[in-house]
Amino acid sequence: MKVIMVRGPATVRAEGACSLLGMDISGKTVQVRAGRALPFEPAHGCILHVQGGETWDADPASAGTTMWTRLAERILGMAGRRLVVMLVGGTDTGKSTLSTYLANVAIGRDIFPCIIDGDIGQGDLAPPAAIGAALVCQQVADLRDVPAGYYEFVGSVTPSGSERLVAGRMRSIFQRTRKISSMHIINTDGYVADGGATYKRMLARALRPDVIVCIGRDGLASALARGPWVLLRARSSGQAAKTRSDRVGRRMDQFTRHVGEGSATVQQDRIRLVYRERPTTLLRAASLFAPSSMEGMFVGLGRRGTVTGFGVIESIGDEMRIRTGVRDFDTVYLSNIALRGGMEERLS
Repeated sequence: MKVIMVRGPATVRAEGACSLLGMDISGKTVQVRAGRALPFEPAHGCILHVQGGETWDADPASAGTTMWTRLAERILGMAGRRLVVMLVGGTDTGKSTLSTYLANVAIGRDIFPCIIDGDIGQGDLAPPAAIGAALVCQQVADLRDVPAGYYEFVGSVTPSGSERLVAGRMRSIFQRTRKISSMHIINTDGYVADGGATYKRMLARALRPDVIVCIGRDGLASALARGPWVLLRARSSGQAAKTRSDRVGRRMDQFTRHVGEGSATVQQDRIRLVYRERPTTLLRAASLFAPSSMEGMFVGLGRRGTVTGFGVIESIGDEMRIRTGVRDFDTVYLSNIALRGGMEERLS
């Protein structure tokens, strides 16, 4: 099977039989986002018409889906009952790509999975600093095309130092979505060094998956070898490593998409402030963040204990003005991230 990688931004039209991550795209046009690279697998005689981006031939041993076909068959063979699959691996090993492929194969068999995206630094279903989940009912080329129906807010873009908080939020979103599908695919972040393996075992204990798939060779398999789950290994998809510029662009795109347009003004005494799961006050928050630094802070917005959207604090006084597309909220979840001048800043 031939594999042609296309890095976006690009438009690809398949003239002839072609598949993409388990989805038949014969005669169809696919958009590849900036900072994203997708593996097209054309049949003999198929012509790919590519506009924009970058294109190259890839080795099927390290790109495309042939290397994961048996893995997918084994996992889907367990799908006669409730099934939870957790994917772990280092940065740029192909966790999101494999998540998409498994979802597409499942949908091809009339199984509509719930995907939980726990990558709080570079996720597809939620902005950075948050966890997202979605029921996937149609095959997709990019998980960013799937609207998330569930969110949890962490407030940091790295799990290091927030391991228990992330594990708790992951368990919460799993419990909230447990009844919407018989199959869950749980994607995790690329934190594997300096305590990352211990953290992944903490996640596994919190989520109790039926299957854990270790992607690549990073020592996670030995840390996860013992447990009430089936441990499987998968080859890393090493053809599409992101540059630093790719990462920055994709993160800012996610922030912008989820903040939306519009603004809301709320009285200080009518909203609840929360930081790292603990209720707080503006006075206490000021001891962590100078009031001036809170202007531009990326925040989660919620109602009745559920995160419903996101925003950016524009000004703070007797009233708090927030740039957001959310109209109705009673809680503001603070973070250690500010967005200013099209750039991301860490506040603590």
